[in-house]
Amino acid sequence: MINTLNLYQEVEILPTAPESLQAFVGKKGVIVGISEEDGILYGYGVWVHGENEIDCFDGKDLKPTGKQFKREDFY
Repeated sequence: MINTLNLYQEVEILPTAPESLQAFVGKKGVIVGISEEDGILYGYGVWVHGENEIDCFDGKDLKPTGKQFKREDFY
């Protein structure tokens, strides 16, 4: 499977996000994890700016902003 989004890429959460994640719609965050096994992409771990947790989103619920961070920016 080819990832359409990359680690440490900034994304915006879209209105298609599930009901439990609707509070994040319109907010931006950074992909800090990608869940993939045996070629199947399960989701992206996104650290939403200003939040103290990482939430899992489907790729269709995320839109790249064009900004790319480096690993060193977080660890």
